[in-house]
Amino acid sequence: MPAQQNKATVRRLFEEVWNKNDLDVAKDMIHDDYRSDENITFASKRGLEVLAADIEFYREMYSDLTFTIEQMFTEEDTVVTVWRATGVATNEFFTDRLGKERNRELKAEGVSLSRIADGKLIENNLYWPRDPLHP
Repeated sequence: MPAQQNKATVRRLFEEVWNKNDLDVAKDMIHDDYRSDENITFASKRGLEVLAADIEFYREMYSDLTFTIEQMFTEEDTVVTVWRATGVATNEFFTDRLGKERNRELKAEGVSLSRIADGKLIENNLYWPRDPLHP
């Protein structure tokens, strides 16, 4: 049963916290020692503060950032999630065939390793291409 609960926690992270930008939901599911490898500049932060900084960082880079879960499976205290991310880059542009400048679209696939401790997320690491933009 813990495996199903762990997957449900990670699913909520993607669907309610990341996709709906609802940090209130995260308060009950993020461990006080939560950390992420996404932004090393936040190394001195822990817990909900880290997640909030990650979300702010990516929302500034991509409007309409949305994750779609493709697959989830567990191994002990770790949930592996295969996902797709879409959005619109706020600072990346291209010129279309008509000569009009447009924002680039984000279309990326990735994997997350999310570790659970005491029923809460304590670590979340996203692995995805660092140049996931396609015109």
